[in-house]
Amino acid sequence: MTDFNPAMFGAPGLRVGTAEREQAAEALGKHFAAGRLDVDEYDERVGRAYAAKTVGELTPLFTDLPTPAPAPVPVPPPLAQRRMAQGGRRPRTPVPIILIALLVLGVAVGVTTHFVPFFLFPVFFFVFAHHRRYNNTRWQN
Repeated sequence: MTDFNPAMFGAPGLRVGTAEREQAAEALGKHFAAGRLDVDEYDERVGRAYAAKTVGELTPLFTDLPTPAPAPVPVPPPLAQRRMAQGGRRPRTPVPIILIALLVLGVAVGVTTHFVPFFLFPVFFFVFAHHRRYNNTRWQN
């Protein structure tokens, strides 16, 4: 398949320039290389392509040859593959750092006031556990 399509140049009566003729000859060369044309056909069609003055004269050269297929639309890779391609690590979140800072603050308050907020330990545990579970499921998708 080639990327040349004479219909893209417009109406059959429109004049073509050297660039269009060379594109047609190059496309015919690709069809020849693919084995769709023999030497005599290729020579005749290339001669007619270089002699063409309008789009209508280029179009018959390609009527019995396959038309270019549209380029396939790329499918984005899954999230995990994109992250691996971007460096192999998932982005760090500040939640563990915040938890550590709150724990240090709690210890400092407990040492200075002799009051230990034991009721906050289960809260820290559940927040940390929920954060880890959320990150693990998000990383796998």
